[in-house]
Amino acid sequence: MKNNCSLGQSIAFNIGNGITFLSRSLKPTLFITSLMLSVAVVNAQSIVLLDKAGKPITDAVVGIAMPDSSSSSATDEVAIMDQISKQFYPRVLVIQEGQRVSFPNSDDIRHHVYSFSAAKPFEIKLFKGAVTQPIVFERPGIVVLGCNIHDNMVGYIYVAKNEQTFVSDALGQVDLPAGSDQITIWHANLSTQNSQRDTVSIAKLSPLPGSNVIPITLDMLLEQTDTEVQQNSTSKFKKKFN
Repeated sequence: MKNNCSLGQSIAFNIGNGITFLSRSLKPTLFITSLMLSVAVVNAQSIVLLDKAGKPITDAVVGIAMPDSSSSSATDEVAIMDQISKQFYPRVLVIQEGQRVSFPNSDDIRHHVYSFSAAKPFEIKLFKGAVTQPIVFERPGIVVLGCNIHDNMVGYIYVAKNEQTFVSDALGQVDLPAGSDQITIWHANLSTQNSQRDTVSIAKLSPLPGSNVIPITLDMLLEQTDTEVQQNSTSKFKKKFN
């Protein structure tokens, strides 16, 4: 990774595989590599998640624990898990415990959505168009979605409880608030059960010199496919339920 930038300028970092990202820095950033997790420092503003081949990891959920609250953290907003081009959209949906989710079908064919996950077993039998009754997700955890007709359709709902969550983008980047104590990282390909979350304390770590972008290498069981990495469609039902 090279840096030819003068003081105060934006630096374009090339992390390989045609991936670059911008950061304001005085010195080049450094890589941290570990078998499972190497973690961002306390003052880090952003991290970039990479697999062992140096490719960015999209749709990873980074969580920061928040104080327990006696009141419900659920939002009144209805989240949307659409079906577009025989894919769940978004592939990973993050909601709060007690939040409602609607499962419209933007395809011109029928789908049969189901989950056997302990956090929320359910099914929506063959349907097209909008489903008028959203489903409430009362328990925190990972809900794996499938379609009884199209076996290649897999999606995930991350039901959070008392945590602030962030999802890595197509470049694997996540912006974090300064001063974080602990973070958890979840990705479907970290374990065969799709449920593994790793927690790391970052309170006592020192920042790397000259950069707020920290690469973190994850030990993934499988590489992401092009379909998993890029979803360009937009749900036409997004405004219908809110």
